[in-house]
Amino acid sequence: MDLTERIFYAAIEEFRDYGIKFTMDSLAARLGISKRTLYETVPSKAKVIELVIDRTFANVKEQQKEILDNDTLETADKIKKLMTIIPIYSDLIDYRQVVEIGKVYPELYKKVQDGIEGDWDATLRLLEQGIEQGIIKPYSLTIMRELFCLAFERLLDGRFLMKNGITYDKALEEVTSIIFSGILA
Repeated sequence: MDLTERIFYAAIEEFRDYGIKFTMDSLAARLGISKRTLYETVPSKAKVIELVIDRTFANVKEQQKEILDNDTLETADKIKKLMTIIPIYSDLIDYRQVVEIGKVYPELYKKVQDGIEGDWDATLRLLEQGIEQGIIKPYSLTIMRELFCLAFERLLDGRFLMKNGITYDKALEEVTSIIFSGILA
């Protein structure tokens, strides 16, 4: 594992343990490297957080491609799987802390929002295909996309998850189930 990858995993652990208050000192200590070596690889705390965001969305994209390329799945199954993608290292991420990024690094939280609202073309094509097949009710694709995006963003609000004692993974699964109960023909 190269140093950038080690930094990525250590940063997830720091974020889980300390939230946005983790320090470059504690990250370097967790890695067993000097701060200088850390700063040579990742020049700032913001860049560490950006690394985590970028790698997380890259993993989501990989999973999306696997689902879309899986010819053994029916259209409805592909849509459900696309809507419930969780990064493979999700058990290390405390999604309730993500909203805290916006308080200190609004440009990075915007990157999270952009990642959620990003490339929906393949999903919209699948929804359209489902409508054509008669397995999805013919609702506005724009409204469906917005509904999912709003739900995903709301679930990142740590207060909601903490107040209700629910994990991001479980909440996402339930939201998708509720939405699908309403749109499946």
